[in-house]
Amino acid sequence: MIRVLIVEDDADIARLHWAFVERTPGFKVVGRAESVAVAEAMVTALHPDLLLLDVYLPDGRGLDVLRALRARGSHVDSILVTAANDLGNVQDALAAGAVDYLVKPVEPARLQVALGRARERADARRQATLGQARLDALFGAPPSAPPGLDAETLARVRAALMDGAARTAAEVGAAVQLSRVTAWRYLEHLVEGGELVMDTERAPVGRPTKRYRRA
Repeated sequence: MIRVLIVEDDADIARLHWAFVERTPGFKVVGRAESVAVAEAMVTALHPDLLLLDVYLPDGRGLDVLRALRARGSHVDSILVTAANDLGNVQDALAAGAVDYLVKPVEPARLQVALGRARERADARRQATLGQARLDALFGAPPSAPPGLDAETLARVRAALMDGAARTAAEVGAAVQLSRVTAWRYLEHLVEGGELVMDTERAPVGRPTKRYRRA
């Protein structure tokens, strides 16, 4: 379970993000901080794994929280969710090791992709040895797609399986609004890359069922 602290001074936005995160399998919100000072105190008390972090807060910048944590040796991950889209803030977020950078208003599908990336990094840290897909997750390499596959759709397929459950191509397709055949193509690509494994369930009658899950 990935424990999330929301750092956001706008109560309405914080409620929206809280509800979305709580609906996402494998994630749990542990609290909300509305300022830099409260955020630093709550991180010390609650030990979250992930921050949903606004840049502009009443007593400073959200990135100041991230820098302070890094100075203390903390490896907590962060997703910037902010109206600030200037190059300076983006560069600061990259330098501080943010998982993702989302500009308000955030589309739910895009937030789901960002949480999927956070899940990838959390999973990668638990591996004794890392293949290229896990290294990409840790170092923030953009999701790659071969000719004929769309990178954003590939990210949505990844996100549909981030809870660790095994699903068929039809189930994944329904979740991300793709046909079964199209979802199967993306799933097979992820199997070939070592990110997913495919299990075959054989039934007494009819064709075997293929289910895909995270490696």
